[in-house]
Amino acid sequence: MSSLKPKTNPAADAADSKQARCDGRDFRVCLFGGAGLLVWITLIAHGQLTAAPADSATPLRKNSFLDRIEQAFTGKEPAASPTKKSAAGYPSSTTARRGVSSANRPATKTPSKISNPPTAKRIAPLVKETTPPPTLSDAQKLALSLASSAHKVMQAALDPNAPVEIKKRPLKVASSGTIPDQLVSKETISSEFIATNTRSKQVINQRKKTPSVREPASGTPAPRDVALERLRMRVAQTLTTYMRRPLNTVDNTPWEVMHGFIAFGIPTKVRVGGPRGDLVNAIGWMNMAGRCRGQVMLAALDDHFIAMKGFGVQGHAAQYLAILAQSRVAKESPISIGSKSFTVMDLIREEQKSCRSNTELTFALIGLAHYLPTDETWTSRDGKQWSLEKLVEEELEQPIRGAPCGGTHRLFGLAYGCQRRRHATGTLDGAYVRAEKFVRDYQLMTLTRLQNNDGSFSTEWFKYPADRKDDIDRKIQTTGHMLEFLVGSIDQESLYNSRVTRAVSFLANALLSEPKREWKIGPMCHALHALTIYQERAWGVVLPGGVAAFHGPMKARSPNAPQLANDKKGPDSRSAKSPSSENKGSATR
Repeated sequence: MSSLKPKTNPAADAADSKQARCDGRDFRVCLFGGAGLLVWITLIAHGQLTAAPADSATPLRKNSFLDRIEQAFTGKEPAASPTKKSAAGYPSSTTARRGVSSANRPATKTPSKISNPPTAKRIAPLVKETTPPPTLSDAQKLALSLASSAHKVMQAALDPNAPVEIKKRPLKVASSGTIPDQLVSKETISSEFIATNTRSKQVINQRKKTPSVREPASGTPAPRDVALERLRMRVAQTLTTYMRRPLNTVDNTPWEVMHGFIAFGIPTKVRVGGPRGDLVNAIGWMNMAGRCRGQVMLAALDDHFIAMKGFGVQGHAAQYLAILAQSRVAKESPISIGSKSFTVMDLIREEQKSCRSNTELTFALIGLAHYLPTDETWTSRDGKQWSLEKLVEEELEQPIRGAPCGGTHRLFGLAYGCQRRRHATGTLDGAYVRAEKFVRDYQLMTLTRLQNNDGSFSTEWFKYPADRKDDIDRKIQTTGHMLEFLVGSIDQESLYNSRVTRAVSFLANALLSEPKREWKIGPMCHALHALTIYQERAWGVVLPGGVAAFHGPMKARSPNAPQLANDKKGPDSRSAKSPSSENKGSATR
């Protein structure tokens, strides 16, 4: 019985494969040849190939089409060409090419003149010289100038101390020697500017007196790996997708809008009046006592103001200040409540006075550690002395299990307090040493014992390993918060470990696979915040309009920067490390 397998002919298959390659090559030749012909025709149409060669004695005629129009209307012969002509008045090359002898060619009859020939006034618009189209070099110069201007504008917006070069243009004076009325004098502009921007000038001058020294990025850059490049694109796509889904002041509470701008920081927008309302800055709206679903976050009390606590507003004491700090809002930023004006610094003083022992001080630690010097002391309303180190001691005495969001915010606050102390003094002392070890132990446990097979973390927080596979909302909630704590505290090299990248990939893929899903706003925004932190630390990308949150060894330096001695091991040695070696000595750097 014959087999059903078709017979093959290796020689024929090789010939067919060779013919297919030839056909593909011929197709590409035809394609590029057609493209070149199209470019040549386009250049002719735009007048780019009308100039004759420099050594040619026969300049090409310009406006030949207009010459033929003039000949048809007036009956005049076209201008004589300097080329050699035959006896019949035609160029010898044309006669030979057409195969007609000059002796047998019939004489050309002069057409009769029309009764109403066009005048010079009618012809003038037709023969008017046109402006030549811009060349490629002109377009390149324009693009470079626009890019340079945009960079200067962005630099001036992010750093008020950035030098701005102002080019003064000469004032055009009329022929009569007088200045046109529509031009406003320099003195008038200056007085109006100063009158309307007095508060802005005061803020800028205050910042100039206390300049902030930012340590340049010196962390290990991301390895050049295909998987990491795909992850970078996935994270960027996820953040871009959710930035296009702003909240609104009709359907969302102040608590939800507050979580909206923890995800993206200062550039966050909110729609006023509903899903189709106008876009305004979310932080500016909240700081101006804007209503969200009928509620306000801030309320004035005599000579000070407070952040409201309860349903729809703050869920924890000092939560609003902590989110302003994580969004990198300046302490000089204005806050207006009715007719009264304040600044973020007034909210800082209010939270300092509200500190009490044996209470939840997690968010107070995050906010005050960001805005205050690490050695500052103050007195609370009950007359007790406080410092940032005392806040750390109080938080170390509180449990992780049972704390808000599984204790992730408490760990984040302790790690951030250590980072600020190390940045200010170069080392850790006192309660900060205990806090660093405490945080490092939880980092190690999270990466080694609490990660699921899909890259997510335990759905029971830090209690024990668990995976609710049918509850994606719970997985986003726990993984988003736990990854937010990890990427905000682990050292730079650990960011590229496979355990961390798997968690980042899980969040990005889960959020991007269902962009129209009605996620719970709190967990979704903390997950997006984790992706924002990872994007900045791993690739140095700050969202447009945002402020950099990480510097020095906690941010990847440029790949073109010279490598440090301890960074020359390469990505293979990094991926081979165990979590214990990754977190050793630099967990809260």
